[in-house]
Amino acid sequence: MPVAIRPELDHSTVLAQRLLTRLEELTADLVVHIRAGDHAYAEATQLTDAQLTNSVRDNVASVLTQLAGSGHVSLTAAAAAGRLKAEQGVPLAALLHAYRLCGRLIWDRLLGEVGEGSRESLPHLASEVWKIIDEYSSAAAEAYSGHVADRARRDREERRLMLRSLLDGNIDSNALWEVARHLQLPQSGTFVVVSAELATRGVSALEGIETHLAARYINSIWLTELDSQIGLLSLTAARSVAALPAVLRASATGRIGLSRPFTTPAEAVAALREAELACHCAEPGTVAVTTYGDTAIPLFIAHAPNAGQELARHILGPILDLPDPQERATLLDTLDMWFECNGSSTAVATRLHYHRNTIHHRLRRIQELTGRDYTDPKQTAELYLALRATRLLATPAR
Repeated sequence: MPVAIRPELDHSTVLAQRLLTRLEELTADLVVHIRAGDHAYAEATQLTDAQLTNSVRDNVASVLTQLAGSGHVSLTAAAAAGRLKAEQGVPLAALLHAYRLCGRLIWDRLLGEVGEGSRESLPHLASEVWKIIDEYSSAAAEAYSGHVADRARRDREERRLMLRSLLDGNIDSNALWEVARHLQLPQSGTFVVVSAELATRGVSALEGIETHLAARYINSIWLTELDSQIGLLSLTAARSVAALPAVLRASATGRIGLSRPFTTPAEAVAALREAELACHCAEPGTVAVTTYGDTAIPLFIAHAPNAGQELARHILGPILDLPDPQERATLLDTLDMWFECNGSSTAVATRLHYHRNTIHHRLRRIQELTGRDYTDPKQTAELYLALRATRLLATPAR
């Protein structure tokens, strides 16, 4: 915080002390100037006349005391004014304008007190007055900004706790609508819950997403937990749902799941579960946006991960337990590509740049290890389910 200035000239002290005896008059005049000179004060209905008058009196007295060099001087009055204006919704520009009006009023009154024989002191006196006003403006602006930042943090935390309560279902039906009101959610509309996997714990997975969505007239509230970032989105039009995956994918750093659209905030609990399951329908380590219900088999596995692990181990265990990690990866990748190519060994050979006989050899090796015939539809289905479970659940070797 700036250090208080003590003028060197005794003449400044005398003039400032004279004005201090007219403090009430100066206060009243400055209040009138502030109210008339800035419509923001007239529109700040929370700021009472008594509050403005007391703040003006304290600051004028403190400025004149500092100019007079009388006793210990601090910038407490300026800091208090900054906090008060922030609390009452007065814009920062209006606060700073009030200090300029204060400096102008004090300077005009000082000129009225200066005799003809003291005109040579005016440059120094002007310098001291505006240095002090600059100090007070800076201190008030710093306090104002600090208060706004603190309030924003409190508001974010309050909204985060409300969102968490809504998603957990820890509020009764009566409190639900009050929470929705505080979160600026309509009682009915089009809503979607998003669950995004964090690449780094505690670090946002969708940097700036609230701003990106707002540009598309989508209101969103977010909270970041240890391993996921969760958002509740309120869309102004149901057709906006179709654009969501592309918007989210542009900011994604990992897997993202979307719930199906729903119509009331009360359905957010079930929607969160959908979004979390959808998130786990993509393979770990990939960047993907998945909507609940878009992929049937991954969703089935996500619903029953323990059963999925058992299935993967039961069917693909001999491959997963191969001592050579390169052979293990080669066989699993070949099987994956075979399914992607609709069972065409020729297409797999082309995609992987191998001879078709090499692919046949690998498929026979898979059949030998698993006991599943890749030409039998039922056994092929078992291989596919086990492979998807292995990929989604990262099933380890024993």
